[in-house]
Amino acid sequence: MVNTKSPAKASPPPPPTPSKDDAPPKPPLPSIDAAAFRLCSLLGLPSVDSKGPPIKALPSGAGRTVRRWLSSSAVNKCRKLSYGNLVDGARRVLPDNSEITAVIESSKPMETGSEAPLEDSSSCSALPPHPLVLPAISSWLLSLAINSLLFDSSDASAAFALSGSALAAVGKAASQSNSTFTPPILSPLIARLYRFRSLAASAASPQAQSTVRNELVHAHRLACLSRAVDVQATLLNLMLRDLLEGNLIDQAKKLSQNATFPENASNNQLVRYLYYMGKIQALQLEYTDSFSKLSQSLRKAPENTGLAFRVAVQKLLIIVQLLMGEIPSRDIFFTEGMRALLLPYMELTAAVRQGDLTTFNKIASKHQPTFVADGTDTLINRLAHNVVKAGLRRLNISYSRIYLKDIAERLSLGSAKSAEYIVAKAIRDGVIDGVINHKEGYLQSNELVDVYSTTEPAEALHRRITFCLNTHADAVKGLRYPDDAYAKANQKKKKGDEEEKTEEEIAAEIEAELEEEEDEF
Repeated sequence: MVNTKSPAKASPPPPPTPSKDDAPPKPPLPSIDAAAFRLCSLLGLPSVDSKGPPIKALPSGAGRTVRRWLSSSAVNKCRKLSYGNLVDGARRVLPDNSEITAVIESSKPMETGSEAPLEDSSSCSALPPHPLVLPAISSWLLSLAINSLLFDSSDASAAFALSGSALAAVGKAASQSNSTFTPPILSPLIARLYRFRSLAASAASPQAQSTVRNELVHAHRLACLSRAVDVQATLLNLMLRDLLEGNLIDQAKKLSQNATFPENASNNQLVRYLYYMGKIQALQLEYTDSFSKLSQSLRKAPENTGLAFRVAVQKLLIIVQLLMGEIPSRDIFFTEGMRALLLPYMELTAAVRQGDLTTFNKIASKHQPTFVADGTDTLINRLAHNVVKAGLRRLNISYSRIYLKDIAERLSLGSAKSAEYIVAKAIRDGVIDGVINHKEGYLQSNELVDVYSTTEPAEALHRRITFCLNTHADAVKGLRYPDDAYAKANQKKKKGDEEEKTEEEIAAEIEAELEEEEDEF
C-alpha cells in the first residue's frame, strides 16, 4: 500500500543570535564629559549611583594624578573646543544653578557666523561626576574658558576679568574644605589659573600687569605657607618672567636668591625655572653657571612638544657658549624643526669663528629685529670683544711675528695704538701667548706649550665627573615608589621569617622524636 501522506515540512532554522560584535557601536561621549569621567576613573572614584559605602576623602597622591590628567589626550582634545561647547559642557557636568556655570556664561563673547557647531550630547549620561572632583572640574572649565578668550577670541581684557572671577570662585571652594592648606587636587589647577591670568595681564595693559605683579607676590607667600608645591613653583616662575620682561635683572637676581624652588615641583616648571635662572646668570656675566643651567633645561625639556621653548633655550645657549669663548657644534643648527629659526645665529657663529669684526657688525645689524624679539641683543653686543679675541688667537697661531698695524688692518680696528691696547689685554687674560715689542711695534708669539703638561685636562675631567654626579643625583631624586612598597617588603620579610621558624621547629620536633625512640629502645 502506497503511503499518500505528504512529508513533514522542515521547521525554519532559528534566527541567529546577535553577537556583541554585531551590536551598533555606542556614540562617543562629548569631550568635556569624557575628560571629567576620566578624572574620576584615575582617582578610583565610583559613579554617583553605585552601591557601597560612600567615599568621603580622596586617595593619597591626588595632586600628582590631576597633574597627569591635565597632560592626557582627553584633556588636550578639549582645548580646541569653541566657547559655546564649553558653556554647554559646563551645564551638563556641573550641578544645576552652579556659580561656575554662571561665571562662564557671563563672559561668553559675541556670536559670529563662523562658530563651530555644538557636540552631540545625546550619548552622555545624566549622572554628574563624583562630588569630590567637582571643584577640580570647575577650575579646569574656568581655565578652558580663559584660554579660549585669550587665544581664540584674542580678547585679553575679558580673559583678565574672567581670571579674577575664576580665582575668587576657586579660592572660595578651597576655603570651604576642612583643611587649612590648599587641597592637593586643586593645587595644579590654581597654578594653571594664575598662569593664564599673568599671560592675560601681559597682553591687556601695563596697569593690569602691575596689578598682577602685586597679586603674585601675595599669592606666592600664601602658597609657601600652605605648602602648595605646584602653585609655589608656578608663581615663582611667573614673577621671574615678569621681572625679566621689565629688564629688572637685579630684582630678579635677589628674588632667586631669597626664594627657594620646591624640589617636588613638576618637570615643566623645573625646566622653566632653569631657563630663567640661566638667563639671569648670563646677564650677570656668570657664563659658566648659566651654561650649566641652560644645558639642564634643554636636556630635561620634553622632546615631542614645546618646540618654541626649546628653540628659545637653544638660542640663548648658543650666545652663552660664544661668550665663553667656545664654538657650538654645527649639528645644533641643523636640528629638526630649528634650522630656519637658528639661521641668524649660525651666521653669527661663523663670523665669531672667523674673527672678522666687519662681518660680525653686518650680521648683527641685518638681524637686529630678530635678536631684539628674542631678547638676546644685549648679550650679542658683548660678543664684539670675543670676535676680536678669536681673530687675535688665529693670528697668534698663524704668525710668529706680526706688526700691530697689520693686526689693526686685519681686525678692522681703529689704529695701531688701539690694537696695542687690545693685544696687551688679551695677553693678560691668557687669550694669546706672546710679547709686545713697543719700540718696533710688533707682537712676538711664544712657542706653543703642550696642553697635556698643563692642568687643563684635569679640569675638563673634573667638569665631566661633576656633570655625571649631578645627573645621577637628579635621577635618584626623580625615582617614584608605590605608596605601600615598604609595607609589602616588610610583609614578605615577616612571612619568610615565619617559614624559617616553622622549618626550625619541625627539625627540632624530629630530633626530639628520634631521641625518645632511642630512649625507649
